[in-house]
Amino acid sequence: MSTLDDDQIEQLRRVWDRYGRVTVVVAVAVVVGLLGGRFYGQYQGQQAQQAAALYATYQQPSPAQADDAADVAEQLREQYPASSYAAFAALDQARQAVQDGDLDVAERHLRWVVANAAEPADRGLAGLRLARVLLARGDVAAAKEAVADKAITPSPVLDEIKGDIALAEGKSSQARDHYQQALAGLTGDAGAAALINLKLDALGNRE
Repeated sequence: MSTLDDDQIEQLRRVWDRYGRVTVVVAVAVVVGLLGGRFYGQYQGQQAQQAAALYATYQQPSPAQADDAADVAEQLREQYPASSYAAFAALDQARQAVQDGDLDVAERHLRWVVANAAEPADRGLAGLRLARVLLARGDVAAAKEAVADKAITPSPVLDEIKGDIALAEGKSSQARDHYQQALAGLTGDAGAAALINLKLDALGNRE
């Protein structure tokens, strides 16, 4: 039967101590990770609920808060910037700014959504509306850049805006192609179809 000398025993102790600690550390890390994931999920849920409550205040302010909607929207942007509720408020503010004829303010709100929204759908919607605002301001190059955002998915709306951009660039043939593609993709939206047909009629035989 072989025996271990003092040096070998000490070496085994060191190995045991070293890897024993690693095992404990790994076990603790796994437990912390599991608990952390659960608590993080709970935290996210709480954040979403709080953002939803704040957005409800933005949508239906009490008479005493009627003039504070902008402040509530700012709170959403500061406290819950990645939430869809912050994006919804900014999109609504952009809509109001367009109605008021203030395209600078509309652009600022839309660019905020494009830069901060976590959901691609929110960024895509903001990008499409931003392109329309930029076209209305005569900034064709910026509008073209806006619709190149990867968050924007193919749609008749995108095709129509690309047609508007091509028309602004003096490319009537390309504009017609985009409008026809937009028209082909529309289903059940008579108003949008009528508008695109008007644009096609206005093009006539221009090249």
